[in-house]
Amino acid sequence: MPVGSAPPSPTYATAPPRQRRSRLWLIIPGVLLFGGFAFVALVLLVALSSSPSSRSGALDSQIPTTEIAPGSGGTIAHIDLEGIIMSVGSGVSMVDEFKALVDRALKDDDVVALVVRIQSPGGGVTASDRLHHIISEADSRKPVIAYLDTIAASGGYYAACGARHIATHPQTLTGSIGVIMQSINYHELLDKVGLEVQVFKSGALKDFLSGSRPSTELEVSHVEALVEESYGRFLEVVAGSRPFSVSELRNMPETDGRIFSGTAAVESRMADSLGFIESAYDVARQEAGAPNASVTRYHLRRGLFGSLGLFAQGEPPKIEINLTPALIPDLTAGVPYYLHLP
Repeated sequence: MPVGSAPPSPTYATAPPRQRRSRLWLIIPGVLLFGGFAFVALVLLVALSSSPSSRSGALDSQIPTTEIAPGSGGTIAHIDLEGIIMSVGSGVSMVDEFKALVDRALKDDDVVALVVRIQSPGGGVTASDRLHHIISEADSRKPVIAYLDTIAASGGYYAACGARHIATHPQTLTGSIGVIMQSINYHELLDKVGLEVQVFKSGALKDFLSGSRPSTELEVSHVEALVEESYGRFLEVVAGSRPFSVSELRNMPETDGRIFSGTAAVESRMADSLGFIESAYDVARQEAGAPNASVTRYHLRRGLFGSLGLFAQGEPPKIEINLTPALIPDLTAGVPYYLHLP
């Protein structure tokens, strides 16, 4: 380097321009979060509009009608009663839904009679009695015809006895007149694994039907008395519908819990007529004095808002896959049922 010359300026590497990072990763979570808040707000809105005082009105607004058979001079209301009969929880049960359908049909001035198609193996004692009462009360205002479909046994038949006429398909499974009450006893299993249940109770029957020990004679007699009481009520309901007294029914094979066909039901006078659902419509027309009446099906609308309404009432929609061979319901121990178990 020559004397007196300035040193060369240092050179620095220039960094490439910084690329902007996409902000899409911030937008998407924000949209999802907003959507989540909107859904929660919608559910809360439905919950507020589905208070116990407004449930019947909400159900009533969800009942559309579908014409099955055209006609003139009145309408026959077709209402389905399907599934295991239960009335539990604080939400809307199948009994409440059935009552809403019946009430809607009774309010319709065009409806001259009702046909209740029953497809049920029965269910809870109290729920079955409620259904019988609903049908019986409806029949006091407009003729009600019960039609027994594929299976209408135990509590299903109990409910049918509220109608003035019971029609049935020839191959229907019906009957199963009786009461069932069960409990699981597991005390021997506890002995094998070395477990012991300690119970402190105020009375001999406070741990009624406990599975942790053998049943006592007092328990057995108490259970038998409860079952006999419910069975006696069943026979009274049947006697009010059929041409038999309670004492006659007790000595009939049809009341020992067995199931029988629709044909056998008519032969034994446990039902009135055989045929298809159209035959039940004809009987309803005859009872109402409206030979040309049309037939309209009353049913509940099932959609997004209907499902949200059930969710808000404490009964969220569920999808259940039952893998048991006979689709046997899970019975609550110590509770009586009018139910046919395959």
